[in-house]
Amino acid sequence: MFEGRSSAPSLSGLNALIADGDEGTLTFGISVPPLSLYPVRPSDEPFLYLTFASTRTAEMALTGWNADQQEAFLRMQYEAQRRSYLLQLPDAEYWVIRRHETAVGRLILDRKPEEIHIVDIAILAEFRGQGIGSTLMQAIMKDASEGAKAVRLHVERFNPALGWYERLGFSVVNSGPVYLEMVWQPCSEASGSREARGSAAESEVGSGVCRSI
Repeated sequence: MFEGRSSAPSLSGLNALIADGDEGTLTFGISVPPLSLYPVRPSDEPFLYLTFASTRTAEMALTGWNADQQEAFLRMQYEAQRRSYLLQLPDAEYWVIRRHETAVGRLILDRKPEEIHIVDIAILAEFRGQGIGSTLMQAIMKDASEGAKAVRLHVERFNPALGWYERLGFSVVNSGPVYLEMVWQPCSEASGSREARGSAAESEVGSGVCRSI
């Protein structure tokens, strides 16, 4: 079961950045129903698996497997991911994303003194394209900016979300055979880094790395 050390300060802080509680109007000009984050509980396990499985739908469609075979494979992959996260990221925060009272996705963050690592952000298919992911991402970036921290994530090379991350201001800093490592820096930090390292750094990190939030 995904159960990290979600702390009240992190929860209240992110929720404050996500939405205006009086009006239910999300930050950054995105108008969608009110969102909030809740620490993962044991009773959320079926939903967490459902969210994970929803991100693999296209992949499963290419296998030619029947429903039972797909289910067995996804359960195995989900369990492997769960164990890996708990072993490698023992202090990670696990959140259920809710719109009104409906669970719509999950968010896993690993906070370090110098950065916020977005381990996973996943939205159920029926709720995608409604501004939920963008609102959460920009709230995380705002949180990081206030603490002068970077935001780091990994994305598959051919994941359509790659272009979305680039539009948000993330830049590729490391290329692997399957995953790309991407980083966003607060403007003050990115600007200072470029001044210190010169024009070579500009071409390395790209012009989109610094963006005011």
